[in-house]
Amino acid sequence: MTLINRLRASSVSRIMLLVTVLVTLLPILVLSFHLYNSAWENGWREIEEKHQLIAQNLAMPLSTYVNDHKGMLAIMAETINMLGLRDRKIQPLIDKTLTSMRGFRSLILLDMKGKILSSASIGAQYTKAFNDVMANEKCYLRVRGTGEWALSRVKPHPVTGQPTLFMGHAVRNNKGNIIGVLLGELRIDYIEKIRKQVKFGKKGHSAIVDNMGHVLAHPNKSWMAEIKDLTSWPIVQKMMAGETGVTSFYSPFMKGNMVAGYASVPGIGWGIMVPQPESEVAEQVNTLMRQHIIWGITGLVIAIVLALVFSHWVTGPLNKLAKAGRELMREDLDGNLPPIREDSPKEINQLATVLRALISSLQVSRNEIRGLNDSLTQRVDEATSKLREANERLEIAAQSDYLTDIANRRYFEDCLQQALSRRSGDIAHFCVILIDIDHFKQINDTYGHAAGDAVLNQVARILEREMRSGDLVARYGGDEFVAYMRCPHEIGRQRAEEIHSAIENSAVVWEGKTIQITASLGLYCQALSVNEAIKDVLQHADQAMYAAKKQGRNRVIDISQENIS
Repeated sequence: MTLINRLRASSVSRIMLLVTVLVTLLPILVLSFHLYNSAWENGWREIEEKHQLIAQNLAMPLSTYVNDHKGMLAIMAETINMLGLRDRKIQPLIDKTLTSMRGFRSLILLDMKGKILSSASIGAQYTKAFNDVMANEKCYLRVRGTGEWALSRVKPHPVTGQPTLFMGHAVRNNKGNIIGVLLGELRIDYIEKIRKQVKFGKKGHSAIVDNMGHVLAHPNKSWMAEIKDLTSWPIVQKMMAGETGVTSFYSPFMKGNMVAGYASVPGIGWGIMVPQPESEVAEQVNTLMRQHIIWGITGLVIAIVLALVFSHWVTGPLNKLAKAGRELMREDLDGNLPPIREDSPKEINQLATVLRALISSLQVSRNEIRGLNDSLTQRVDEATSKLREANERLEIAAQSDYLTDIANRRYFEDCLQQALSRRSGDIAHFCVILIDIDHFKQINDTYGHAAGDAVLNQVARILEREMRSGDLVARYGGDEFVAYMRCPHEIGRQRAEEIHSAIENSAVVWEGKTIQITASLGLYCQALSVNEAIKDVLQHADQAMYAAKKQGRNRVIDISQENIS
């Protein structure tokens, strides 16, 4: 009750200042709390989407790397079967394979007793030393015993001691019996090269472990050299179990808590994790909050200053009226209220007018004020309705070409930019066609610009007929049109040919003369998942269109990504 009494005893200016501060401060506090939570939620959501996706995408080239070399061993084994285990052509075959498949550091052919029949290696200084150790290599023994291909865990090289991987494949005769084993030593530096491609944030990185949880590729070179065992880490245990997801853990290497996406490589059992320090995520949130607090304090200071100015503007005339009212009471209402400044608030001026006429015409004044308010509301509604209609007409005009009534260039580029900004991991495709009317200047010079306008409208109507739901056609400028279609490359090519044929088979009759129309079309198709800017998409379509003009016009040229590759 004491606070309420103090408020009742306070002046209007103080109350207005207090209310302004509270009204300004409370939303800032609520928004700050909401923004802080939203920032963390968005940060974690981004991590879950980005880090897990990176880990899964990194698994693909690793799987391809292993499967390609596995396939090469299978081809070599089949070739050795046809040549014979001791044919002289086997050594040149191994040498050539080692040169062409740079992922192999060495290739060794052993018989069933562990004797090396042929071998080749990068750095041949230790090739002879293989004879003493390869017969006991576990990868060789596993293939010889099971007949199935095998991939070893990362282990010290039996000769150099450096970390290495062995891959084995059985060599069979025509009866299907195992007669030998091909061993290939995979280069770990290629795997490290793939890992290094993943960089984000200040200390974000990636790491790869083998199917036993030992370091295969890692920013810490000493861990790679010692083939550090990370099986005690919970995230490594999840990868070894074939799981994919996002988790948090403490990293002895980074000496801090990390958040990481992780995935396993199908068919191989390797694990990939993409960690980032939690402090980097927190720094992003804190930076956003600091900016928000600075702006909040700035807004609060501005609100207080405006409140002081506004309170003086409002309470000044009120205090003047209150002082005059007290004098009128002392004078037994003999006199009149003083005039109020014209720049005072409208309500205060109205109050002064009502007080002056209260005794003689209170009811009349009420009716006049009510009528004034009703009239004002009606006029505001009418003005709002007219403004809404004008805005709708302006919006349509801003999106349409004044001559052909189809979309204009700005609206088309805005729509295309929105489509490219909604990229996802699916395989949706889109196509862009740039259409240029052949010899349009000659049509203008021969028949006049009005005939040229008729040709432009004819082409616009053809394009409208050829478009489907979800497509967009626009006048790109001058005698150029552009179309966007959400379809695969094959369909986009077919529809470009249909548009070309429709234009070629059309004509405009102008003042008794027939104007034949042809056009040069440039087609570019791409997957929406490809990170490509709008200017690059339009530039590809423009290049295709100019190629059509250079090759004689009246044709479709396609330079889509599928054709390039």
